[in-house]
Amino acid sequence: MQAISYMRRDSTYQNFVKASLFQFFLLIYNILSSIYLFLPPLFGVLFLYFVLLLRKERYYSLYSFVAVMCIFEISKGFYPGILFVTYSLVYIFLFPNIVKIFDNFNVFDIFFFFFIYILYFILNFFILLFYNYSVDIWSPMIIYYIFVESIIVLVARWIFDIK
Repeated sequence: MQAISYMRRDSTYQNFVKASLFQFFLLIYNILSSIYLFLPPLFGVLFLYFVLLLRKERYYSLYSFVAVMCIFEISKGFYPGILFVTYSLVYIFLFPNIVKIFDNFNVFDIFFFFFIYILYFILNFFILLFYNYSVDIWSPMIIYYIFVESIIVLVARWIFDIK
């Protein structure tokens, strides 16, 4: 009888449903951001979700998330997989050092947006140079996107009381 009180519900399906709904929202948002250019592509917010999936070891969601990121990139006219490479580079090289130095991820997650956008566009710029394309990917909209995503995260922290 005592074993029943220690039983716990399996949360695998709940995690799957949450991840599926969030990724469906991302696909709808991608369609809207392709129509309305003032909507940021949410590369920084997606990085935070990428870190969450890695920390909680939800690899089944990570695979589908990589597919959603590739759809994002294809619809924006970039090469698929560059966003995953960017996230991996920032997570491997930059993320542990900043977390180790400041010992608090929540305070400095706003600064990761800047690094994500800059590294992403630098990688795409070098790929375009490699293929001899003369496309200018630098624009003032990058700064606007970083600013808007920082505000989104600050408001989400305030609403959800994240410290």
